[in-house]
Amino acid sequence: MNKLLLPLAAMVAASSLLAQSTMTPLATFGVGGWLAPGSATYLGSANNERGFAYNPVTGNLVLVSRTGGINIKVLNGLTGADLGTLVATGITGGTFAVNQAGVADDGSIYVANLSTSAATAFKVYKWDSEALGLTTAPTVAYNNTSVIARTGDSFAITGGSGGNPIRFAAAGTVASGPLNSSFLTGQLDAVPTNLATAYTGIAGTLTTSNDYRLGITFIDQDTIIGNQGANGRITSFGVSATVDATIPLSAAQRPLSYAVIDGVPCLAVIDSNSSLVVIYDITVPSAPLTLASGNLTSGVLTGNSNGVGSVQWAAISGNTATLYAMSSNQGIQAFNVTIDKPARATAFGVGCGAPALSLAASARPVLGTTINLNTANLLPTMPITVYALGFSEFPGGVTLPIQPFTCTAYLATLDVTFLNFSGGAPTDTLPLTFPLDPFFSGVTVFGQAVGLDVNNDWVTTNGLRMYMKLF
Repeated sequence: MNKLLLPLAAMVAASSLLAQSTMTPLATFGVGGWLAPGSATYLGSANNERGFAYNPVTGNLVLVSRTGGINIKVLNGLTGADLGTLVATGITGGTFAVNQAGVADDGSIYVANLSTSAATAFKVYKWDSEALGLTTAPTVAYNNTSVIARTGDSFAITGGSGGNPIRFAAAGTVASGPLNSSFLTGQLDAVPTNLATAYTGIAGTLTTSNDYRLGITFIDQDTIIGNQGANGRITSFGVSATVDATIPLSAAQRPLSYAVIDGVPCLAVIDSNSSLVVIYDITVPSAPLTLASGNLTSGVLTGNSNGVGSVQWAAISGNTATLYAMSSNQGIQAFNVTIDKPARATAFGVGCGAPALSLAASARPVLGTTINLNTANLLPTMPITVYALGFSEFPGGVTLPIQPFTCTAYLATLDVTFLNFSGGAPTDTLPLTFPLDPFFSGVTVFGQAVGLDVNNDWVTTNGLRMYMKLF
């Protein structure tokens, strides 16, 4: 069996200590990180608090409450203390006049109603800032009907900095008829207003319910993750909407939020029954890796039969972040989060050939385990596969003088090579054992394969980054 040999450790500058991702209470928030239902008049257990948002400009939360009327509260992000109520003059219409909230990068605040009919207007209200909202009534940022039968159970905002427009995404149930899942998205700072697109009948989604109904979060300006429990749908949209990948979740994991923390794509999800909050690494969406979990609630809590609530990543610095989560009727939890990158193998660059050769890892490069490096799309005239490993890469790669293809070398150093006689099979496998040595924890090794042709031609695969850890 081929091994990544221990003498190569001498080429590594430093080692990393074993650590793991953690979630600890934001102790200053509420009591022990939990703002419990009943701790304030605007935070109850009658399904009246279903959404909140984090303001990146002030560090505060904006909570939508319908207890005792329309109460859009500004809460101190460190303590949960009540800092005031946004003026609600002029807010009318909808099954619920207010339901969910979002805040753009520039601090402008958006609150959406709940429309339960395709003929009833879905409305989004805007306050330019917290300070102005405490004294000034909102404007209407969006007001239009849609073909979606119910809109506003889920709602998210992105943009407002770096030249990115402010965009919303919202969903509820599917449109009437035997259609696949649907959602609505549009721009809130466009002229003219009310520019939005309803994406319906999206292939790869459910027809019996709506895969975007109870949780929606942006990855970027034209990609969202939608969820109603069980299936988180990573969906890109433009002229049409396409499900790019599915994240398997439990049936009760519904409200969610996405962020990249220290290079790790993190999805935080709350269980709307138990209030357990789980953070996943979704580098490989089909195999989410649990990084940490926590639940600060206690006692007998009122159930959340509607499955609604909110999860919001807040301030991020390096590998640390603040996270807020609420399952309706069960209060707001606040966590300090530290993300320690787990072992991971990610492909980068492109292979060459027709079809292009590809290199992939069968599993994560956990120290003390053996995984397979798999080369695919080898031609029958390629009886030999060469694997190269090294501790440095060419950023962006270096073009090789290979005809008729454009091939790229990604390894700057060739520290170990392995030669396999694949015999002309379309795929080849190299077992690779990672030593059980903490010295390698946190070290990245790069890989690339080459297919050698009997006609003296050779073609290359994409590159592979293997970040080694003990977990």
